[in-house]
Amino acid sequence: MMSVIQRPLTGSVVNLSISESEDSAERGFPSWQVNRVTIQVVAALFGQGVSVIFGHDWRDDGVMEAVHGFARQMQSPVPISPNDAESIGQPLLRNLLPWPDEPRLPQEDLERLASTLRVEKAGLPQELTPYDRRARHEGAESSLYRYLRARGLTNLRHRLGAAAHARLCLGGRTSGAAGRYPGVIEEALLALLTGKPLYLVGILGGATHQVIEAIEGRPMLENFCAPTTLSELYLAPPVHERDPGTEPDRLVDRAAIWDAFTRVGRSRLAEANALSPDENGELFTTPVLDRVIQLVLTGIARLQGRR
Repeated sequence: MMSVIQRPLTGSVVNLSISESEDSAERGFPSWQVNRVTIQVVAALFGQGVSVIFGHDWRDDGVMEAVHGFARQMQSPVPISPNDAESIGQPLLRNLLPWPDEPRLPQEDLERLASTLRVEKAGLPQELTPYDRRARHEGAESSLYRYLRARGLTNLRHRLGAAAHARLCLGGRTSGAAGRYPGVIEEALLALLTGKPLYLVGILGGATHQVIEAIEGRPMLENFCAPTTLSELYLAPPVHERDPGTEPDRLVDRAAIWDAFTRVGRSRLAEANALSPDENGELFTTPVLDRVIQLVLTGIARLQGRR
């Protein structure tokens, strides 16, 4: 039987959050360049055996097809059992979908690609599950649907954090979010609150850059998590929730989360992600993608050594 190729970081899982921001083009990264960055980062992670988990379905721009192509090249050509797959870090690519999204790939394709790709629905917090059908019936513009969508996104981000050893953030829009906060900002917040190693890369600007500004102790930006009509829904939600475990997820307070990032600072970020404060500072500011990849892989390797 052919042996499985061993790579040094096999078994490590990274939640990758990377997308265009409002200022990424000004920084020299128009949308096609952001796609190239995504593919380069994923290829480098896969090359070392790191599994990647995303929080969305396949995009229409071809990026996920390319990512899956890399995963197929890195996986063993030998059929293996599900238990064996888990033990050697397969599948290399996972997608978690927020409520109410459904996989775009047909079931037969998902089954055929199962050794390299797993697509799962994150669902809703348990207390909100009974409202699923009613929200779908009322439609995407209804208060109930919008609230459940936002709560579902937070639930997704908790599940992503639980499934990964570290979170890597690049870019991200600062406005227009369907959740209580822009996605990258909430993901970074949950990582820090749970002690999850977090890598913040400033090269694409956007929401990641705002988090960096807060961690570096700078004054809160005027457009940081700007209030929206969705924020108002959280003040008077369309359903009553009693679960004390989700109470922090039902709060919207932009000043409090800026302060939370500021209190973490570069030194506590470094303690968690196994890079030095200076290495994190370089990750914040370097315009060189190869150096970004080198620093992230260094941190993941140190984390794996700790485990």
